[in-house]
Amino acid sequence: METKEVLKHLHRLKPKFRSIGTSQTGVYHAPSMLSHTSSNLALETMLAAGMHLGHSASLWHPLNLPYIFGEREGIHIINLERTIAALRRAAHLVNKVAYHGGIILFSGVRKDHRQLVVDAALHADQYFFARHWIAGTLTNAGSVLGRHCDYSDEIWDVEEARDFAHYKTTDEREKLANMTDNQIRFMKKAKEEKAKLISEAGTKLYKPDLVVALNPLESKTMLLESRVSFVPTVGIVDTNCDPRIVTYPIPCNDDSLRAVSIVAGVLARAARDGLELRRHRLRGAAAAHGQAEIDKVVAKSQRPEALREEKELE
Repeated sequence: METKEVLKHLHRLKPKFRSIGTSQTGVYHAPSMLSHTSSNLALETMLAAGMHLGHSASLWHPLNLPYIFGEREGIHIINLERTIAALRRAAHLVNKVAYHGGIILFSGVRKDHRQLVVDAALHADQYFFARHWIAGTLTNAGSVLGRHCDYSDEIWDVEEARDFAHYKTTDEREKLANMTDNQIRFMKKAKEEKAKLISEAGTKLYKPDLVVALNPLESKTMLLESRVSFVPTVGIVDTNCDPRIVTYPIPCNDDSLRAVSIVAGVLARAARDGLELRRHRLRGAAAAHGQAEIDKVVAKSQRPEALREEKELE
């Protein structure tokens, strides 16, 4: 038999195969990571997820002393009261950033955390990064991204451009007369590059307003560039990590997948709530503005005689 005939025969037999076998009932479905918020998250849930387990006492960082509850069998125990306080503070920050229309970047480099980063970013309607960070993405975007971003305004921030920046004359001829040949060539090149970018309608570069790093130890380059670019960061800090590497540390076990999923879910829900509040406010403002415009049009469309009759009746 040919392949097409075999496929047709199997397609005809498919309804008969559906009745074969058993159906399972009472199956346990694990709760979604997005079901927790900073308000309904309990210490029992955090304890069951293993968020209190740190690293070996010989690997601890001294600056994590305020976050450590004690030591048991050579392993540091994280104080969950400090963890939930830091998580609520970070969730409040994420909520406000999303409410004001900021860009939030979720980052997770480990292979086990990539799907968590994607789910959290999609739920929050934000952006994610789950691969190797290219050095210079924030600090040297013009060279890294190339023509994919509009960096024409940043091209003047070089030594050759600073040489003729002090000329304040309005006459271009006098300005060109006081410039060297290299400066003139650079100015022409900058103008051509800017015209080329405008003609190609290139995408403008936008830096994130907040970075959420689930693996700060593996994202040191990204966190350093965020600090240089004045971008605040939120990250999970274990007992072997320097808490100063991020702006808002969350003491937690970064090796537990359930613990990381709870943190990512809480922050994603906070961003989602802030974005929903922003959309609701914008819809209300648009509706009010639209009603005001309708009232203006109706008032202009009324004739003076009709308005005079309405005043007399009043």
